[in-house]
Amino acid sequence: MKLLQGFLKGNQRSVMAKKNVLASMLIKGADTLVYLLLVPLTLGYLNAYEYGIWLTLSSLLSWIDSFDIGLGNGLRNKLAAAMAEEDKEKARSYVSTTFFMLLFITSAIIVVFSFLINIVDWYTVLNVDKSVVGNIGEVILASLLFFCLNFVLKFIGNIYQALQLPAVNYLINFLGHLISLIVIYALTQTTKGYLLWVAIAYSAAPPLVYLLFYPITFTKLYPYLSPSIKYYKREYLKDLLSLSMLFFILQVMGIVLFSLSNLLISNFFGPDQVTPYNIAYRYFSVVPMVFSLLSAPLWSATTDAYIKSDMNWIKHCINRLHKFNLFFLFVITVMVLCSKWIYIIWIGETVTISYTMSTLMGIYTFIIIYSLSYSYFLYGMGKLRLQAINIVVVGILFYPICYYLSILFGVNGILVGMIIVNMSGAVLNTIQLNKVVNHSANGIWSR
Repeated sequence: MKLLQGFLKGNQRSVMAKKNVLASMLIKGADTLVYLLLVPLTLGYLNAYEYGIWLTLSSLLSWIDSFDIGLGNGLRNKLAAAMAEEDKEKARSYVSTTFFMLLFITSAIIVVFSFLINIVDWYTVLNVDKSVVGNIGEVILASLLFFCLNFVLKFIGNIYQALQLPAVNYLINFLGHLISLIVIYALTQTTKGYLLWVAIAYSAAPPLVYLLFYPITFTKLYPYLSPSIKYYKREYLKDLLSLSMLFFILQVMGIVLFSLSNLLISNFFGPDQVTPYNIAYRYFSVVPMVFSLLSAPLWSATTDAYIKSDMNWIKHCINRLHKFNLFFLFVITVMVLCSKWIYIIWIGETVTISYTMSTLMGIYTFIIIYSLSYSYFLYGMGKLRLQAINIVVVGILFYPICYYLSILFGVNGILVGMIIVNMSGAVLNTIQLNKVVNHSANGIWSR
């Protein structure tokens, strides 16, 4: 108890961040367990080929998240700044403007995809054998509709993050995954493997939870933030977009890089090869999940500190994250060494994952969390220009690099390519943040 009391000491910003870290650890721990259970459960319901199709399709549909042109993250920064200034009317205007803009974008997405769904040969795009899955159009349509609903409602999570309450956002995500797990389990007990039911179970659960949280958030907890057309401000949209477009570039390119890796593997080596790659990815993704628990509260807290010119607090947090990086490097090394036995315990021997793939995935994972340890601070300060330029260059180089390396090393070549293209971000983020906190950033380094 004394240790806990000591941990929770500090100024109000630090105490709130620490409380959210503790709550997030509990929630995310449960979420990780559910996340891991979903893999063998779904694999047991579908075969590796169908599961690979769903992984590829869901990664492509995740591009929809990028169509918000960065409004969600822009809202997170602008709302946090408005709350730091104690301007509730401005805060409500940012929320309302974001909400109605998301509705408009969603309507456009549905119209566009309603034409594409019947024009595009999805069997060719996904490299799917029609004799194995004969209703790919239905699977895509059902998933798309639920993804679009989630697209609008996920701004609720951005609000809690802006209020320095990321634990609530984690709770929403956990409940969505838990519902998916329950539904998939029920399907295994009552039906034979059917890809359409899996698609609905995965894609319908998250927006269902957001629908439950909508009245809780805007009627009971924060009525002064409730979206209203009266508070839609065109000038605030311009203010949001000035920051959101940079978030959009980072967001869409990040999704493209991950989704393209799945698509390349599916097309070069077949959908069944997407499965071992994604299982290894999910295994090591536990590390970024834990890292995000510790660092996610720092994003909006950094916005608050930056608005109030509290650079000493930011420097103190950076020093702590350096120690966490060393800890995570040790954890990833242990995970690589133990990966063979963990895979057998987790999914049995139905899918084979090489030690080389695990090692490369471990290296890729460390580069990602090292880069993010600096990105969160830069996000909170709104210093995004350099990152946006870098990721565009990386996106252009990604395909030719991975294509060449896949010829040399097979599926592992895709991972080598991902390691190479992400290293530049880690280096540039480190240099830029050090310049900003030491007041030596000029030109592109200060933007």
